[in-house]
Amino acid sequence: MKARLTERDLQVLVKCAICRWLTTGQIQRLYFPKATLNAVQKRLRKLSDVGYLRSYREHPTAEAVHALGPKGKPLVEEKGVEAIVVAEIPQQLPHLLGVNKIRIAVENSSTQVAYFFAYWQLSDVGWSHAVIPDAVFAVRTPERRTFVTEYDRSTETLTKLLQKLRSYDRGLTGFPFEAVLIVTERPRQVELLSREMRRSNLSLSVLAARLADIDQGDFFESEFVELRDSTKRKVLAEREAV
Repeated sequence: MKARLTERDLQVLVKCAICRWLTTGQIQRLYFPKATLNAVQKRLRKLSDVGYLRSYREHPTAEAVHALGPKGKPLVEEKGVEAIVVAEIPQQLPHLLGVNKIRIAVENSSTQVAYFFAYWQLSDVGWSHAVIPDAVFAVRTPERRTFVTEYDRSTETLTKLLQKLRSYDRGLTGFPFEAVLIVTERPRQVELLSREMRRSNLSLSVLAARLADIDQGDFFESEFVELRDSTKRKVLAEREAV
């Protein structure tokens, strides 16, 4: 079986190389926004059958996820993108997919993105700090504004998350940032984080939002909660003096 690659197919391969794994729905949102889900599934299945992609479905009714396949590796490397063909499904696949959902929300916004690096990319760009965020990104508004991001699935204790926040509060040498953004799956978690944040007397700005809320529209038009005082604001709103 042969598959004649389109420019859009190559874009899918490059994005899968960068993101490691993407769901069918994520790929549809990025590259097939006007196509039916069935049409997207058929195209991805064909790319997988011939080895350009590697696809996996946990069970027959689960959504498929897709990674770069061995036949796609040289094509991606021709584009100047480092390509790794993953051998196994990561144990923390839901966490990885959630970080990529945040990436897609940021990159699909109307704001110009300077860069977005997920945790698996940080060592390649020279990250040397002991604390490793789930992602860091910067936007141009037109000045550059940089943010550290944590994706909270409530699989780790609040104590561990607060330890990371204390590290951020002490600062990251050589990497100034404006705020920490926490994206969580549980509405209740925002309230718990806000309470613990006030108890910890941290001075940095920490904004939290639910994953479902930032996934509905423009990321930077979504409302976040400033955990220090439980006020609502948008990420790029100017901070009031404290």
